[in-house]
Amino acid sequence: MVALVGCSDELSSHPYVPGPRYSCVVTLTVPKEGIVGDWIPLKASLTNGPWMQVRRRDVADGAVAWPKQPPPFEQEVAASLTWFTEPPAVARFNVPTMQSVQSDPYGRQVMFSQPGTYKIWGVSAYPTVSTSSVETITIRVKHDAGQP
Repeated sequence: MVALVGCSDELSSHPYVPGPRYSCVVTLTVPKEGIVGDWIPLKASLTNGPWMQVRRRDVADGAVAWPKQPPPFEQEVAASLTWFTEPPAVARFNVPTMQSVQSDPYGRQVMFSQPGTYKIWGVSAYPTVSTSSVETITIRVKHDAGQP
């Protein structure tokens, strides 16, 4: 959820806005290799700040502002990212179900349908838009137990 606000009734009298030298960094943890047809876990964390509190009337129209200061570090944000691959349409990302959310609310996985070397990255919309670094993953064909 991104708050692009100017005079929203949901803001406090002193909302938080990105401060000087603000940055938002999404850090991915993606395996270097995977197997065609296997689910591969995706992990991501997010660091952001600094934030500063301002008077509500000083928030510019269209500026990012929050009623409370967003957490400076979030350990698991993979489920809240929008994921991309290059080339596009080579992977399938899991869709959360009630069962998966109950067992692992932060988890996200990807499955590739063809062997190859792919680029993967994520984009966060909270607390501000931020794109992760691009990681490379090599997908191999699964060999039978009797084959080298």
